[in-house]
Amino acid sequence: MAGLERLHPHLQHAIIHDLGWRSLRPVQELSIDAILDGCNAVVLAPTAGGKTEASIFPVLSRILTEELKPVSVLYVCPIRALLNNQEERLTSYARMVGFEVFKWHGDVADSRKKKFRGSPAHILMTTPESLEVMMISERTDAKALFSGLSAVIIDEVHAFAADDRGAHLASLLERLVTMTGRDIQRIGLSATVGNPQVIGEWLQGSSKRPFRLVDPPKAKAQRELRLEMCADISEAATAIGQIVRGKKSLVFVESRSKAEKVAHALAGTGVEVFIHHSSVSRADRTLAEEQFAKGQNTAIVCTSTMELGIDVGDLDQVIQVDAPASVASFLQRLGRTGRRANTRANCTFFCLSPESLLQSVALLRLAEVGWVEDVTPAAHAMHVLAHQVMALILQEGGISRHKLMPWVEAAYPFSSVRAERVSELIDTMLEREILYEADGLLSLGTRGEKLYGKKNFFELYAVFTAPPVMRVQHGKEDVGYIQALFVTMHDLAKGPLCFRLSGRAWEVGQIDWGKGVLHVRPADYGRVPSWLGVPGVLSNALCQGMLDVLLHEKQEGVWLSKAAAAALAAMRDSYDGLLEPGTAPLEEQLDGVQWHTFAGGAVNRLLAAGLEQKSGKKWVAGNLSLKCKDMAFTAAGDAVRSLAELNWERVAADAARDMARGMLSKFQPCLPEEAEDRLLSERLLDQSGTLHFLATVKVNGSRIAARPMGMRLADIEATGPLPLELVPKRAPAAAPKNDVQWVDTPAALRVVSEELRAADVVGLDVETALDFGTLCLVQIATRKRTFLIDPLAVGDLKPIIDVLSGAAPVKVIHNARFERRVLAALGIALDGVFDTLEASRRAHGPDILGGHSLAMVCERELGISIDKSEQTSNWSRRPLDADQLNYAALDAEILLALHERFKRLLGGGTAPEHSGQVLG
Repeated sequence: MAGLERLHPHLQHAIIHDLGWRSLRPVQELSIDAILDGCNAVVLAPTAGGKTEASIFPVLSRILTEELKPVSVLYVCPIRALLNNQEERLTSYARMVGFEVFKWHGDVADSRKKKFRGSPAHILMTTPESLEVMMISERTDAKALFSGLSAVIIDEVHAFAADDRGAHLASLLERLVTMTGRDIQRIGLSATVGNPQVIGEWLQGSSKRPFRLVDPPKAKAQRELRLEMCADISEAATAIGQIVRGKKSLVFVESRSKAEKVAHALAGTGVEVFIHHSSVSRADRTLAEEQFAKGQNTAIVCTSTMELGIDVGDLDQVIQVDAPASVASFLQRLGRTGRRANTRANCTFFCLSPESLLQSVALLRLAEVGWVEDVTPAAHAMHVLAHQVMALILQEGGISRHKLMPWVEAAYPFSSVRAERVSELIDTMLEREILYEADGLLSLGTRGEKLYGKKNFFELYAVFTAPPVMRVQHGKEDVGYIQALFVTMHDLAKGPLCFRLSGRAWEVGQIDWGKGVLHVRPADYGRVPSWLGVPGVLSNALCQGMLDVLLHEKQEGVWLSKAAAAALAAMRDSYDGLLEPGTAPLEEQLDGVQWHTFAGGAVNRLLAAGLEQKSGKKWVAGNLSLKCKDMAFTAAGDAVRSLAELNWERVAADAARDMARGMLSKFQPCLPEEAEDRLLSERLLDQSGTLHFLATVKVNGSRIAARPMGMRLADIEATGPLPLELVPKRAPAAAPKNDVQWVDTPAALRVVSEELRAADVVGLDVETALDFGTLCLVQIATRKRTFLIDPLAVGDLKPIIDVLSGAAPVKVIHNARFERRVLAALGIALDGVFDTLEASRRAHGPDILGGHSLAMVCERELGISIDKSEQTSNWSRRPLDADQLNYAALDAEILLALHERFKRLLGGGTAPEHSGQVLG
């Protein structure tokens, strides 16, 4: 019990005697060690796996041992319901050792908040939005309140990292660090994430604390899974009613509209049915949770609002109508069951279409092999930066330009934002009168006040944007919310507006447009409201999984009912003779053509935009294919084969602007045109996935993207050096001396990995698309040979991960921070790094004339000139031209010469920095 024994004696006594625990789970033991060792940590454990205790026990021990003053700890949750749910548990643990917990969100009375300001608790539970309120409100002295802050725990960290609220939270953490002058410990809790190292990188920010991943071994999960096929919701409801009777069940659906339909269909089945989604009133949702926790013959029909760790007591089963969009969602939902002794996690799917059945089988296959989606945090969140500029203006009562970025620049969401982009953003906001500048201080301008200043700057508390809604009231009772567009689109000539909400039918009696309120009375019938939302876009990985299901029969037979098995067999028959692994066939149809890509909605949208440019015809993109009517098969083939010629960054920018209806972010008015284009394309399209697709698939026997120099490179053994001696060289620029080899297959990369492992030192560089996110080329130079690795074609860099993340060989990089960010997004943590940028700073001081760019360092140290004009060229195109190949090879090779130079200059021998830390 080493972990337990490290806790403060008072806390040890409370755990053993008050809780009656004699031992801790492995995740708790390991977390205690990590947190008490002073590390930042990401803690992974299944739902109900003990993550909360794993974080709170060592933090309470720190408060006791270090005598920390309140507020000592922030506990941040993504939703209020989770805060409410965790409050009792955290309070009971804190009170065991004499501390208090306070919960702060929008529903908490002002009188309680005022009392807290006067006498803070040691642990503050809150959301990012409420934290922002505290930071910018004149009623809260945030600097005094948080002067003792020492640790932040982020529950369900995966739910934050990939969206705007996570970017907001990361910014708030950096502002707290600046405000307190302290390296605040950061602890993230998660049950389901595919790339926890990236979450760790996102969490780290400016912190100099070491990072530790807490992920103890887990036994293979025992699951009971069943797939049923139904003709419609009515048939599904009848079947669901039979299996939920006498049990406690959650019935998950994929939209609010479907939740209302399923709940209505379940009425009269003899089961107490509740409904739970974001448009149901908070009171009704709370009542549903409370009654459900007590009941035994009851079901909640819900959307993802019940997906996170809200405790609803012992659950018998999870039911899924159609398929969730991700493996992570499925695992979160499945994890609500199987918590009692001698029970298994279970889920029964009721699929309403063959496509839904195919998606469900693919999800289950991926989950069974332990695959979960990666989280991809934004590293260039200019719209969130615009929000933070205005928040800092309010926080500081005006701020100068040069003092803005030190508050937030270390936050991961801004790690790829260059200084000139920040200047462009400020200039744009000034030009549009969103900001005003006088006497060197920025403040909100007239348009900024109009856009964001209403209700005491309410719009600046949160980064997310929601469609306008109207509150539905029956007497004094809040029923919930519906979108205003649903009301305005109703034709009164057809009678009064009747709709279903919270599982009941309502008729609109009076509309108060000024207050945004619908006054309703009960009705006998009502149609389900329409809610605007993001269209269902499936990932490339899931769609590839669906392709694999069509091509290969595996273990799914044990999950399928007879009807489901027959439906899946019929789907396989419909594709028979058309599909092959590694292909995306173009099929001629009676009214046009269909391209079966199985690439996912975001990739297919971008492919459609490219095809429209090339063909002049309209292409309709789905998740699995693209269609074009009235187009000849040969012309479609020509258009597809010409896609490699396009500048995909420009295509993405143009297409995203055409696709965006309304604003994706309420801070778009702040953005320069280029930044807005990038925001839209990142949200709606998948440029990286598109480039990988074009580089790897064959269409009717031919590859789309050609290789450099027109070479055929089946594997590395068959590949000689690129004929760079024939490339025109720009005098007086240096030229590569090594043999140079292009690597674009997994087999070739495996051979390369053996040569790299035998090296003691290598030069490493990467090239990205202009968005600074999509990895387009990896250059690795040994003393004799330079390898240009095409990640778009290779796909998975797994064969060289141990080379990149190991202490040896030494990786020589110039400005390794950039490479770390790019590779971290792929789940690769660099180690064993010698950074020539930091070496130059150490050798000559940070302010030497000319600076420390690679070109300047080469000129100063080696007496040679290198041409950097290709740095911002289009690295996503294929084939790369000769100048790009020359530039890429030289950038990696030259690093080895710099390494030798700095070894002599800084003392020779093997530098201690090779053990893993960047030099300096």
